[in-house]
Amino acid sequence: MERIPPMEMAKKLARQLRRQRPDYRYLSKVFQYTRQLLEVTPDKRDKRLPQLLTEQELVVFYQAVFSAHNPTHVVMIKLLIFTGVRNGELAQIRLEDVDLDSLQIRIEQGKGSKDRYVPIPQSFRGELWQYLDNQLRKNATYLFESNRLLPYSTRRIRQIVKHYAQKANITKRVYPHLFRHQLITFLTKQGIITPKLQLLSGHSHEKNLAIYRDLALSDVANEYEQAMKAFPIQ
Repeated sequence: MERIPPMEMAKKLARQLRRQRPDYRYLSKVFQYTRQLLEVTPDKRDKRLPQLLTEQELVVFYQAVFSAHNPTHVVMIKLLIFTGVRNGELAQIRLEDVDLDSLQIRIEQGKGSKDRYVPIPQSFRGELWQYLDNQLRKNATYLFESNRLLPYSTRRIRQIVKHYAQKANITKRVYPHLFRHQLITFLTKQGIITPKLQLLSGHSHEKNLAIYRDLALSDVANEYEQAMKAFPIQ
């Protein structure tokens, strides 16, 4: 029997699931149980390293966002960059989840159905306060809501990120989860130890962070090579 192409299968599933009016958490559980029932295990091959943005590309990307003068998009992108939250987690953040006094945001039922807190920088506090105040005046529930007072979909957030990447003329693939890779790699290079990274990122296992150590190491490869020329064993 010939396999149905992934997109066609996705369309078939979408027609069935649309009647259930699914949200992100519902879909996550459906596919989690589907993998269990089909006994599908993760691919054991090495993970492909994400192609990170350079510091200059990240600056150019943010400049494209800032120049559009859309406060919602600015706050959204900054939260992705500063906190490394997942796309689905970002979409579900409510106003009551933001604690400006403690400079942290509660992520309810993130990956693995676990609650956690992520920090935000002090420099972002004032801008986020202004945005929150505006959302409160609108009687919003979620941090990012559409004109229909519904939380932004993960698809919409991906579209926004892609739009600004194109506007910045960045040829690399730019997507919300990329900023998670960027942040964890940066923190790794700054010497943040693994247990703290697990707490910040919401990763359950240390092995999930190995990829970021590889990325950070690649940045010092040239310096390492020069140092090894003086190593006593050649």
